[in-house]
Amino acid sequence: MSRPIVATINQQALRHNLTVVRQAAPASRVWSVVKANAYGHGIDRVREALSATDGFALLNMEEAIQLREQGWKKPILLLEGFFQPEDLQLIDRYRLTTSVHSNWQINALASARLAAPVDIYLKMNSGMNRLGFRPEQVNGAWQKLRALSTVGEMTLMAHFADAENPQGLIAPLQRVEQAAEGAELSAIALQLRLHPVAS
Repeated sequence: MSRPIVATINQQALRHNLTVVRQAAPASRVWSVVKANAYGHGIDRVREALSATDGFALLNMEEAIQLREQGWKKPILLLEGFFQPEDLQLIDRYRLTTSVHSNWQINALASARLAAPVDIYLKMNSGMNRLGFRPEQVNGAWQKLRALSTVGEMTLMAHFADAENPQGLIAPLQRVEQAAEGAELSAIALQLRLHPVAS
């Protein structure tokens, strides 16, 4: 006998939550992080409810392609980036945004032949120790990527593991500011310092 467990997806609640986020950070772009199949609840179920979001952030290339083929025109971010150089052809074809968290990905972008530059999020390790460049490596990685014709718009990305606790923002923000030292990245650090909640 199967376990009597039911998951209910309240699409109106999802719409409401997105409205609350926009009210809390009115000058920010909002990525709806749906990770793997909307945390198992079905990407199709949440896509319609979160249609007012600025973009979806997820893990699987297959779901990113599915969203595109279903007509989603706004940005799609691959949170873990690509896993092999050949993936860049799909990223190019479906106009996906990818995170970059390692040197081999920079080398793959340098060697790729793409129809148009790819937008990237440069992932900084702000203390989670999962993926990303250490703060002292970020500026070098940024400069390498900035020099590539295959790279379009770039954004510095970090993970705040304890964001619900205001004290949990202090150390990661200090690491972001350290990483952003240098002329090109200083504006990012200043924006984060002035608007830590919106970031």
